[in-house]
Amino acid sequence: MLVYIVSFPLILWFMVYMILRKIMPKSINAFKLACDTGVVLWFYACGVLLEAIVGTEVFLLLLAACCAIFPIHAIWQRIRYEEVLFRKMFVHGWRLLFLLLVPTHAVLFAIGVAREMIR
Repeated sequence: MLVYIVSFPLILWFMVYMILRKIMPKSINAFKLACDTGVVLWFYACGVLLEAIVGTEVFLLLLAACCAIFPIHAIWQRIRYEEVLFRKMFVHGWRLLFLLLVPTHAVLFAIGVAREMIR
């Protein structure tokens, strides 16, 4: 199961989306919830791929980089709106993580496949 989670998170994310779409009447809410739950899957997959490529444990570094998004978003929100809405900051930061982790996973997956083909 671990190989499938790391190799094909898009398929697993799509299955979660389809299940949520059947349960929830509005498809936009199902998409948002699938993105929110998919962050955990993409984060785990990126961590395992990064560890396989680098060869050392870099999970805490990835966690620190992802956690840095929230204070950066709070500063941006403070400059833009003059007040920080923590719920909005968390939701936007969480969804921004989704948008950052998906291409990161694709790049790491391509690097891993290319590295294995060279060996």
